[in-house]
Amino acid sequence: MSHLNERQEKTCLNCNAVIHGRFCHICGQENIEPREPFKHLFAHFVFDLFHFDGKFFSTMKALLLKPGFLSQEHLKGRRADYLHPIRLYIFTSAFFFLFLFSVNTNKVEDKVAPNPKDSVTNNDLVNFERSYSSIREYDSVQAKLPNDKKDGFIIDKLTRKNLILKEKYPDSKELWSKGIDVFIHQFPKLLFVSLPIFAFILFLLYARKGRYFYADHIVYTLHLYAAFFIIIFLVMCMNIAFTAVGLYDYGKGGEKNYLDGFISSGFSACVLLFYWYKSLRKFYQQSRRKTILKFSLLLMINIIIFSLLFLIFILFSFMII
Repeated sequence: MSHLNERQEKTCLNCNAVIHGRFCHICGQENIEPREPFKHLFAHFVFDLFHFDGKFFSTMKALLLKPGFLSQEHLKGRRADYLHPIRLYIFTSAFFFLFLFSVNTNKVEDKVAPNPKDSVTNNDLVNFERSYSSIREYDSVQAKLPNDKKDGFIIDKLTRKNLILKEKYPDSKELWSKGIDVFIHQFPKLLFVSLPIFAFILFLLYARKGRYFYADHIVYTLHLYAAFFIIIFLVMCMNIAFTAVGLYDYGKGGEKNYLDGFISSGFSACVLLFYWYKSLRKFYQQSRRKTILKFSLLLMINIIIFSLLFLIFILFSFMII
């Protein structure tokens, strides 16, 4: 409700219905003066801003400090005090990837260090039994072969794409850096594709006589992914802060650099796995033994699925270069 003056007329400006009270019972519009002074407009803006912030921060607090609690509250119908799971996922994912791409100032070329001898002489994306110098040579060789000896559809497409990339990127370092850069920017799509797959695995693991619907697992997955985005973001901020004060020695090489990276990634993995386990235990309300068993099985299945998705998206990234 706004803090503006109520109109004396009891007809709704939006639908012309007769109003009994401050709000229209037909369309819900508040019966206030249509023209408002600047101070009221500014006060309305501040009120809405802090109202959103209150809901946002209460959601973040419950999401990070109480794993699985938000999903459980959504399942019970207690939703007014928290952001909707889809809105929360869109906001956290957009914020996380914008931050990730903005702080990733090191060029991908510096991270890809192939053998210098292979820079020009061997820049094949895929190694085949025979190497061709051009598409014309490949077509000439294929034309001379009998139909049963010619390459199939997939090998033909991969070979042609391989030759196009060799011609476009003579330097293998440039080719791989470009492909990895495209793949990194495809990563949000990979996670979005994995979301319904992850929820379906949960649907199979927790099929308990209709207690949980597929949409319930989607809600849990949205909250889990959002929490992962925030946790990784906080760890990245911690790394940046430690680097700024000299505790980390990133970018200068040496054993200390690798040790710091190992500690940082190991700490992130431990936090994420612990949060994942606690959220499963809280949301699905099963014993510690069953939760550990299903958590282990879920972890192994997702390693396989994400490995396949990584291969598919890496191939797709090089195909769209």
